[in-house]
Amino acid sequence: MTRAGDCMVLSCRALRNTPAAVICVALSVLQMASLDYYLVSMLSIKQLGWIAADAINLGFLMFVIVQARSALQQQQQQQQDPGSSTVYTLGWISWLLMNMSVSAKVSVFILHDMDKLEEEARTFWSANTLKTTIALGAGIFLLLLTTQHDASLGSEGRRYIEELTGTVVYDILDTVEIFDTLLDLEEREILWHPLEEAILAVAVVNLLLPTVPLFTLARTQFGRKKLHKRLIYLHKFLVVLIVNVPNLVVRMVLWHGHSVGISPFTLKNVVLISLTAYECYEHKKMKFNLHEKEKNKPTCGSDIECGNDSSSSITATTFIAIPVNFTNAIPPRPLSPFLFHARHRP
Repeated sequence: MTRAGDCMVLSCRALRNTPAAVICVALSVLQMASLDYYLVSMLSIKQLGWIAADAINLGFLMFVIVQARSALQQQQQQQQDPGSSTVYTLGWISWLLMNMSVSAKVSVFILHDMDKLEEEARTFWSANTLKTTIALGAGIFLLLLTTQHDASLGSEGRRYIEELTGTVVYDILDTVEIFDTLLDLEEREILWHPLEEAILAVAVVNLLLPTVPLFTLARTQFGRKKLHKRLIYLHKFLVVLIVNVPNLVVRMVLWHGHSVGISPFTLKNVVLISLTAYECYEHKKMKFNLHEKEKNKPTCGSDIECGNDSSSSITATTFIAIPVNFTNAIPPRPLSPFLFHARHRP
């Protein structure tokens, strides 16, 4: 078993994230092709124009994966030679372009008549397959992130990456669950029109939001440069404010205002909001304690507070100030006459 594991590690090291890159590209192609099929089969043949955008996004994705390898090599070289130029990865641009396309396709599909989707309810190309297609973005994000860094497991860089991207996968799945209400015609009929647009806007923003942590990681070279702790907490707060709070509000409105079934992701929203609030409290508490320690630190206003005893200082000063009386010193002993004559004997 150990030999098999060693062989697997050596093989993966030689491939250098090639399997992750191949699977990432394959999932992207599957997502693009599936969404194009829904648009063409249920709307019109004119939707084939999306293939051009897909080709551009796919080509740029492959370029980003290849460019990340050279960027990582140059970043390692920069650590040895600080004078060399820095090259940043471009994975965040690829994610932004791909999900702009996904958001546009889903928006076009939802804003048009979806009677054909209801007719396909018992076939493979039902609303469940459409939601699964959108949810492929979670896997694409993880694989794309893997190709953009070389941080080892348990390292400081890996912990930094997980701190910024730990909830992205769950946020994407949460967004797909929000789409469920818009894809169900029976539930959609009881919604008022502005609420439909609000739900769609929240979902689109949630799909584009992972661009922010990817951009932050690229600028900090995935942990090689440290980001201030305050900015990390600010990022977490923005994720809660933009993702979890709107999703929770939408679910509460659907539940209490329109009697739509509650989703288990409601607990996810509540838990993440609570955890983020508690982390912010712990951060402020730590800063407050440090401030209190500095405030209560003893100052040198008196000799006793600084650890100096006045009596000892006076004694030392008095001892140093006493002059030495050389007049009272013991006179030298005279030489014996015998020794004097012995030394000067001719």
